[in-house]
Amino acid sequence: MEVTALIARSAARSINPPLRGARRCLSGAGTELFPVQVELALRRTAESGWRLDDDDDYCRRCGASIGPHASMPDGCARCVARGLRWNRLVRLGPYRQPLSRWILDLKFAGSWCWATWMGRHLGRLVIDTPRGRRTVVCPVPIPWQRQIRRGYNQSALIADAFAARCEWPVVPLLLRTRYAPPQSALAASLRTRNVRRSFAVRGMDLSGWDVWLVDDVKTTGSTLSACAKLLKRAGVARINVAVAAVA
Repeated sequence: MEVTALIARSAARSINPPLRGARRCLSGAGTELFPVQVELALRRTAESGWRLDDDDDYCRRCGASIGPHASMPDGCARCVARGLRWNRLVRLGPYRQPLSRWILDLKFAGSWCWATWMGRHLGRLVIDTPRGRRTVVCPVPIPWQRQIRRGYNQSALIADAFAARCEWPVVPLLLRTRYAPPQSALAASLRTRNVRRSFAVRGMDLSGWDVWLVDDVKTTGSTLSACAKLLKRAGVARINVAVAAVA
């Protein structure tokens, strides 16, 4: 299938049907509950002094937290000598309170409106991206067992809001090929092996396309690296990463 055909097919049907069905089942009052909770949480944290990251708070190559003016065009001290499989990374903040709590609420407490908030703010960080290139947004897939249990893929929800803000199509270029334990349950040394052969790219030529790869959290980067490696093999010209938080 050609990329343009997959774009049209993705636009015609939601990639998160369980969530859409759940929203239809909720009453009008119920659908307003989560936005109010989000607004109250944001107000409390703003009063306590919390804010989203500024440009100088983290390395735009690897996503690590850094001091002011510590990042260079080729990366920071942590990544300048490392080969990364993506070109650029944007994040909202480090994986700590309150952002970590909001991500956990999104993943395990059904608070999906956090995904909309996260995706929209990530989209605001890439307004300087050239618009003349062929670009798609691709969420990192999760095992179907986990998606059925949770009701949605949190990365796909973030990707939906991110893409809408940037006016790019969301295309599920990646497939999950096998179940693997959650990365958060494993030591860092085991995470690369855990995601090995866990993903596949849909059979198509992606030559000349740019891809924004979207996930909720980057920890060691093993999952993102595995996905980016496959996309590069499929011909993707440039891979960028958008994550809500970096651990």
